[in-house]
Amino acid sequence: MSDTIKWSFSSDRCFRRCQRQYFLTQIAAYHSAKDPVRREAFLCKQLKTLELWRGSLIHTGIEKYVVPAWQQRCTVNWDSAIKQTQELAQQQLAFSVARRYREEGMTKTKAGDRYCALVGHESEVGVSDEEFGTVLTTIETCLRNLSAMSELLGEIQRAEQIWCELPLYIQYDTGRLEVHLDLMFFRSFGQPTIIDWKVSESMGGSDADLQTGLYAWAMCQHPKWRVKEASDCELVEVQLLSNDVIRHRTDDKTFDCIENRIYRSLDSIQSLRQRRKFSIADIEEYEFATNANSCAICSQQMLCRQIAQQQREGELPTAPVKERKKKTKEKSHVSCLELF
Repeated sequence: MSDTIKWSFSSDRCFRRCQRQYFLTQIAAYHSAKDPVRREAFLCKQLKTLELWRGSLIHTGIEKYVVPAWQQRCTVNWDSAIKQTQELAQQQLAFSVARRYREEGMTKTKAGDRYCALVGHESEVGVSDEEFGTVLTTIETCLRNLSAMSELLGEIQRAEQIWCELPLYIQYDTGRLEVHLDLMFFRSFGQPTIIDWKVSESMGGSDADLQTGLYAWAMCQHPKWRVKEASDCELVEVQLLSNDVIRHRTDDKTFDCIENRIYRSLDSIQSLRQRRKFSIADIEEYEFATNANSCAICSQQMLCRQIAQQQREGELPTAPVKERKKKTKEKSHVSCLELF
């Protein structure tokens, strides 16, 4: 295990919600089949709810079937983009129904865009025809709404260059930050417009402003893009379901809050991730979620319960006593798992 921590807002929220979920998804999860526990953690990490799946489909549809036309300064064939995205949804559903993500030797690279693992297919719940119909309808609604945003589309089409699903990697303190921009272009030199596609009906949580500001902060930190001022970044939140375009600006005060959040988060995570070599015994140092509802919606729930049970029965190694973190609430946390 390296000293550098991969950090993002999603991993930070995971750590705050449940340290054990963080351990399984961010540390234990590994695609190699040599360690069955790590392999299972990796597979569980791929599982998506229907809401996450439809969001992923729409992002992929825009990336694959809309943005290339913008980049080539061609007219977007919206009917074709909708049809191709819906066909991709059908391919992914078939892949998940057959549980091909659990096939020996199957990888995300090998499966390509067809790769999909849905929570419902890990149980008898599955995905109903009605639910899948809603996914198809949502795809059409979102892309039709996007096609009608004439002012925004005009800005995009006037851009000299467009970047889609752009990853930014930044070294900060003990962390390697990962930020992904849905779409980005420059209005003029050093003045980027960053677009965030939103498919959820909710308007974001209490840290929504910080997460949006993180995109601008990352652009200012990255040496490649030569963005100097927070106010130079225009942040555009595009609500594809409601056909709303919300424009934001950020400032140095928000940047200070972002850096404080990152520093404190890295410090908390680093206090647990002290040993470099992976050991499943380390999970004992990570707290269970304090809210049972967090366990109910966690894709790692079954694996987490199995590991806890095996450790209580002595079937898995335990962390050295001198290095264990004291847990004053361990008893109540275990009871959260026992509810399911």
